[in-house]
Amino acid sequence: MLMAHAGEDANVSNIREELDEGALGRVQSLVRAFGLMDELAKSDSMTLSDLARTVSLPRSTAHRLLTTMEALRYVAFDRATNRWSIGVQAFTVGAVFAQTRDLGKLGRSIMRSLMAEVNHCVNIAVPEGRGICYVGQVAQNGFRPTAARPGAVLPLHTTASGKVLMAHWTRQEFDDYVAQAPLKGRTSRSIVDADRLRKELATIRDRGYAMDDEEYDAGLRCVAAMVHDRDGLPKGALSVSDRSSQLARTRLYELGPTLVMAAQQMSSEIAAQYF
Repeated sequence: MLMAHAGEDANVSNIREELDEGALGRVQSLVRAFGLMDELAKSDSMTLSDLARTVSLPRSTAHRLLTTMEALRYVAFDRATNRWSIGVQAFTVGAVFAQTRDLGKLGRSIMRSLMAEVNHCVNIAVPEGRGICYVGQVAQNGFRPTAARPGAVLPLHTTASGKVLMAHWTRQEFDDYVAQAPLKGRTSRSIVDADRLRKELATIRDRGYAMDDEEYDAGLRCVAAMVHDRDGLPKGALSVSDRSSQLARTRLYELGPTLVMAAQQMSSEIAAQYF
């Protein structure tokens, strides 16, 4: 339970000295708003009086925060019963987070089948800022982890998983990415020229899969295909990777179509489980 006065959240207290009065007030409002949502998430619905008492806030303060969140659809108010509940936007955000972070678990059966078929490591990754975060991996016994190990965040433009996501960007999204920071190379094969990268992404869109031919690591090759959500929007990347000695360059082209079909199957199964 979130206490707002004498029992003010410790994190807010820790940053009090670093913030001016106006900024601190905004942080306190955010903390209190999240506290209200936390309590609503524990029950089907609550009255304003019960909710304000539970989080130790004045009714007027609780009402102000709730009406703001209602306008954003994070909470809902039933005027017939005068009770508040979690709103549809909170559910949407939570569902998207769960679907994104659980890709490694939800698609594990497909990843295992794919690994058994191709005899290479299979990975699943999701966007993370300017990088790609690997959230799941299925590998053969004795496999030595590569750069694509779970938890690793690698640059978008030097990885197959990152490039297949970038291939679905708008022109503006691409231009913004390039403008924010220089395209840094990891190996002599890394694409660091914006025009060349743009052409590479167009090729990826046409064929449906991306390749990393030792662009991130001189000893690693990878091929990736897009996993979509129920609306057909990019959600993550399914990839096959291995050491270059085990995964020939010509093999990448052979694996591409197989990976695309597996990614399509994963997209369908994930959408079915969540919606």
